[in-house]
Amino acid sequence: MKFDIHAFNTVVSEPKYEGYDTYLINDNNEMVDYHIYLFIVESSNVAAIICEKLPVKEGSTENYEIYEFNGNKLLDHKVVRIKPLDKNSEKFKKMVDNYVNHKYSFQTK
Repeated sequence: MKFDIHAFNTVVSEPKYEGYDTYLINDNNEMVDYHIYLFIVESSNVAAIICEKLPVKEGSTENYEIYEFNGNKLLDHKVVRIKPLDKNSEKFKKMVDNYVNHKYSFQTK
């Protein structure tokens, strides 16, 4: 899967906790409809997105997916390959828990 600057800009243009309907790009370069909830900046170049393939199942966190990517590469190349985070990992569980409990905050600069 890949993620491009247009989908990124859609989500960050007016950040809100409920996220936006946009897309990710599969290996056949086709746009796949996704709802992207939140970007999480982990370090100066590592970021993650919490998302769910559309249609969204309200109230369920079982369908959440988290992908990590290099934010600097996204800005430089306008498209970046994203790596799925294992749903059984502690990191995945912690990120979903933090999202569900509104422990993340938005920063625009």
